[in-house]
Amino acid sequence: MENLAGKVAVVTGAGSGIGEGIARAAAAAGMRVVVADIDTAKAEAVAAAIGADAIAAHADVADLASVEALRDTALDAFGAVHLVCNNAGVWIGAMMADADIKDWRYLIDVNLYGVIHGVKVFLPLLIEQGEGHIVNTASMGGLISGPPEGLYTTTKFAVVGLSEALLMEVADKGVGVSVLCPGLVDTNLVTQSFVVRREEYDPGIDHGQPAPDTASGIAPLAVGERVIDAVRENGFYIITHDDYREIIAMRHDSILAALDAHTARYGSTSGRETG
Repeated sequence: MENLAGKVAVVTGAGSGIGEGIARAAAAAGMRVVVADIDTAKAEAVAAAIGADAIAAHADVADLASVEALRDTALDAFGAVHLVCNNAGVWIGAMMADADIKDWRYLIDVNLYGVIHGVKVFLPLLIEQGEGHIVNTASMGGLISGPPEGLYTTTKFAVVGLSEALLMEVADKGVGVSVLCPGLVDTNLVTQSFVVRREEYDPGIDHGQPAPDTASGIAPLAVGERVIDAVRENGFYIITHDDYREIIAMRHDSILAALDAHTARYGSTSGRETG
């Protein structure tokens, strides 16, 4: 979508952080914006700061019915949706041996099902109108992994895989897809993840693992501007940092080395059944 003026963006997790940056960048591009967040007061503050072309909406992305209500709110307010940013996310640092199943469920329900629900609810709308774009927020932790973020990166790797498959599914339907894989961004992700964590997700355990140094990260608005650039250019991977190039290359080189080792030991399996 090269011309975004007058189009409608729905951004989840937009009450602060990257979501707020995307919402502000979308508004600067001339879009009307639905600022959605589980913290309604934060969403209202961002929408008010943007101005008349923004509204606030409550959205618990872990709840399908809440995302359906978000779609209805957007349509009632603006009559259409063109850009959907499935951005809401939470963080927990925990070693897998110590993690409670509630830790897993919290991250999966918000980080993964939040994206699934957004795709489920908004994709048919975009396909029907033959125009639109979906941006799914993963992380640099969707491309590389390591402790104590194994739970978090599990969900973010899934978002990358979902987005890659979705890109191929809708390639001929007028719908673009991007996956956002930021490095460190100056947000309140860590503290807000504990603030909004409901009792059903809280095992009452302090895992004592270090949190990422988000304060040293880039500005959320800079990320938002790169998202809007990618939407205009129909770019798939949205990368915000080049710090991780060698680590990403190392990971992919190890996969290719394993493929070569398999071929050297067992011969080519091209065209054969795999399992």
